[in-house]
Amino acid sequence: MSEVLPSAESRPASRSAIGPRGSPAMDWERLVHAAIESSSHGLCVFDERSRLVIGNELHRSLYGLTHSQVAAGTHVQDLLVSRYAGAHGMSAGARIAEYMAAIQLRAEFRTSYALEGGTVIELDMHPMEGGGFVERHRDITQLRLAELRAEAARQELIEKQYAIDQAVIVAVTDVRGTITYANDRLCEISGYNRDELIGSNHRILKSGVHSREFFRQMYRQLARGRVWRGELCNKAKGGSLYWVDTVITPQLGPEGKPVAYMAIRVDITARKNAEALVHYAARHDALTGLLNRAALLEELSNRLARANANEQELIVYLLDLDGFKWVNDTLGHAAGDALLRQLSRRLKSVSADGDLIARLGGDEFAIVQFNAGEGREQAERLAITLLEIVAIPFSIAAQDVSVGVSIGLALAPRHGSTASELLYKADLALYRVKAEGRNGYRFFEEEMHRNAQARNRRVGELRESVARGDFELHYQPIFDAKTLQPRVMEALVRWRHPSQGLLYPDRFIGLAEETGLMEPLGRWILRQACADAASWPKGIKVAVNLSPAQFQGPALFDDVLRALLETGLSPDRLEFEVTESILLQEKEENLLLFRHLKNIGITIALDDFGVGYASLGSVVSFPFDKVKIDRSFTKGLVTNPANRTVVASIMTLAAGLGVQVTAEGVETEEQLHYLRGQGLDLVQGYLLGRPASADLNEWVRAIPAGAPQGSHHLACDGRQVEQEPVSPPHAAASC
Repeated sequence: MSEVLPSAESRPASRSAIGPRGSPAMDWERLVHAAIESSSHGLCVFDERSRLVIGNELHRSLYGLTHSQVAAGTHVQDLLVSRYAGAHGMSAGARIAEYMAAIQLRAEFRTSYALEGGTVIELDMHPMEGGGFVERHRDITQLRLAELRAEAARQELIEKQYAIDQAVIVAVTDVRGTITYANDRLCEISGYNRDELIGSNHRILKSGVHSREFFRQMYRQLARGRVWRGELCNKAKGGSLYWVDTVITPQLGPEGKPVAYMAIRVDITARKNAEALVHYAARHDALTGLLNRAALLEELSNRLARANANEQELIVYLLDLDGFKWVNDTLGHAAGDALLRQLSRRLKSVSADGDLIARLGGDEFAIVQFNAGEGREQAERLAITLLEIVAIPFSIAAQDVSVGVSIGLALAPRHGSTASELLYKADLALYRVKAEGRNGYRFFEEEMHRNAQARNRRVGELRESVARGDFELHYQPIFDAKTLQPRVMEALVRWRHPSQGLLYPDRFIGLAEETGLMEPLGRWILRQACADAASWPKGIKVAVNLSPAQFQGPALFDDVLRALLETGLSPDRLEFEVTESILLQEKEENLLLFRHLKNIGITIALDDFGVGYASLGSVVSFPFDKVKIDRSFTKGLVTNPANRTVVASIMTLAAGLGVQVTAEGVETEEQLHYLRGQGLDLVQGYLLGRPASADLNEWVRAIPAGAPQGSHHLACDGRQVEQEPVSPPHAAASC
């Protein structure tokens, strides 16, 4: 049992240890222990700070936890992580957040979940007066199995009852269709009594659902003396519709001609309604009720045929929300769903009757409308309206949430004659809006198609080059600011393009991230950098930039271990540089990964510090060893007081956090002098060393101990190179 209460043997007797008339007083603490331990459920008691006070052995054994994991004083959040580690098929982060919110609100909480071994646990949390709360953990596996068996039995009974309820409906008519016989089931389902049915024509049940041709074929077959089988929709007296599976048998007279017809029917209304629901679900988005992609393609194809026949023009709008991922990541998927539902209502409010509105998936929507003869003006008017209604903050969980929208437009038949072609062209226009800064609209232009084709070719070339290994690493040194001795070499990838020569990362890293090629490319970069560094002097580290795309898969830590083992590089000679965007995605998972990396000795540096969107809270919570001041602050350091203020603030923050500071983009003696005077730890830039792919053993031995002189800098092969009058643009975006 985990506990904080001392054992009875270790406590001195209190004044209440002797009861009335000299009898021993009841040992309440021992009694509490015994009561909790004798419970048939797992029990835990937490104090007002959400730390474990006492928990019984059954609780620990239910989850297979160690004694240290349920030690007294353990915070409930840490305990939740330990419990959910063994849970099956669930998002632990979301469950923990929901539970912690209930604790904060002092609200009762109940949930259940299955563990890996198949055990199903029910958790109840109840706040206590005066602070703290109590948890009850109940093994409901057998109860759940019993419920499933009961549900199966109930379903079987329902099906049998359904079969009984489907007792046949019988009616007889003469050749003119006059009803001459009706059984009770027909009276029940139609709502007419027998007197109302007998003598009436069978058209009294006509629903209007079926066409004249449908009945013409039926009568033609019956007149020939043949049995007719099919499904009919009839209308009851009250106006409701019902469906019947029908067999109509002609009763033949002496001459072989029909003299009457017997109809035997079975009620299939429930099945038809279910089919209608399935049909609706197959064509509509479950969250918003809008058309889905499949239905939009079908309906758009139908409207294109109508537009072509009537020489009309169609307008296709493709919408993609800007900033929606931030809503999901920070407020949760429930908030994101609420926003999408509100947006769907806004789209309906500004669309005309007959317009098609669809959710294509995620935060992507489409609208299709006929052009009323106004040309592009009509399309632009609605596009502007859409921008305006999306710009209005959404009320989510009592707070205002703002997003933007990018809109691509395509016109039929000008831009295409098929549904897929129009959506593709609208998507190209949407992609252009995203590239130009988002939150706007663009019409499709042929240049976009040419660019898309060029991009597809580039993706194919990149994919082939990743498979062949057409890449190489250059290294730019990072120096100790005091001694100007090299301490770290930053690995910068280059693409040896088959026809265009050496390409810098800004030409292909974004493409690799978008197309899923960053993971294999990043794996190659990591291994090659480790292999190169293993041949360098022991005092030199290698820095590898990690792309946010590499954090989306589960294999990054395994890739790191494999690279270190295969190359023999010590983990303390490997450094990872990450950007602030990493702090905004899957924070808990990334934080855990960083801790694993640090535990084996790897250094973590926060790159481009100060230009991202991460909060200081995120920066503080992540275990960084270094921060790199972005080159935009270094560039105007000497002439711009604001830049100096930013650098001073970063230095103060880093000193408080106990992390080192690196300045990148150092290109002048004045910048270097100022930064050294501020006590900076490390510097990097063209003034001191350019990226190169030379033999680093020779390069390291060739570096002089003093500061660079005049207008010269060192290249990575140890050569003295004249400083160019204007520094070339930074091409060391690595990844």
